[in-house]
Amino acid sequence: MIWLIAALLGIAAGAAILWRLYPRGGSETAPVAGAAEHDLEVYRDQLRELDRDLARGTIEAAEAEAARNEIRRRALAAEGRREAESSGTMQTLSRPTVLLLAAAVPALSLALYAVLGRPELADRSMLTVQERPRGPSAEDVRAAERMTPEERQEMIRGMVAGLAERLEENPGDLAGWLRLGRALSVLGELDKSADAYGRAVALAPDNVRVLTLYTMAVLRLRDPDDPVDPQLLELFERLHALEPRHPLALYYLGRHAFDLGREAEGKNYWRKLLPLVADRPDFAARIRQRLERKSE
Repeated sequence: MIWLIAALLGIAAGAAILWRLYPRGGSETAPVAGAAEHDLEVYRDQLRELDRDLARGTIEAAEAEAARNEIRRRALAAEGRREAESSGTMQTLSRPTVLLLAAAVPALSLALYAVLGRPELADRSMLTVQERPRGPSAEDVRAAERMTPEERQEMIRGMVAGLAERLEENPGDLAGWLRLGRALSVLGELDKSADAYGRAVALAPDNVRVLTLYTMAVLRLRDPDDPVDPQLLELFERLHALEPRHPLALYYLGRHAFDLGREAEGKNYWRKLLPLVADRPDFAARIRQRLERKSE
């Protein structure tokens, strides 16, 4: 019975190839579908949503700029793929070649199954379907609404602990470390949040967005009026090297230069910063006031 099913599946696959590739009347070429165009539209939507979040105040200007640079980088890559797609075409195969491929697929499938299939040797434990983690059900949401703030906080801590445990088993999960860093920040565990973002940076040291999140997490552990310490200075310099127009790096590198009495260097950083903070008039006014101050 299993051989009959395998044969039927192979024939179906061959028929699909025959239907897709067999030459028909008309043009000799068929254009490649442009998935890159869809990607570009998604990136445009993301940029518009980012602007809305910035206007609502749900995201900081530095984080928004880092996200915007990352989206632009991906959009440029998608634009390159779109140009490649528009210039390339898929050549139609000859009829004998198509017929040969259509016949070879079921034959090859049966041959591979004969060698590798061996269903009688399969370990039954390997046939168990692993259910993917699902989101909270309606009942879970209603139960959370009935909780006291303390109980809800404890539930969140349990979820964070579970995520941390999974990350110890799979330390290469970049997205997981970013989620953990954000969750710990919400819980007010800023030192642990910085550690989680640090693990993310170790996986993606040249990713501007990841490095920005880590730098901001380290900043939250400092008094904002304190001088820039060596650890932060190194982070700002790395950000500036990766993204010369990074607002966070420009601001703190300028402030550090002013603290050291290097007025010209500080003004140079802040002149580059000024057009990037035009949407924050109060902050821009303070920057402009410093730039207009004469060197002592």
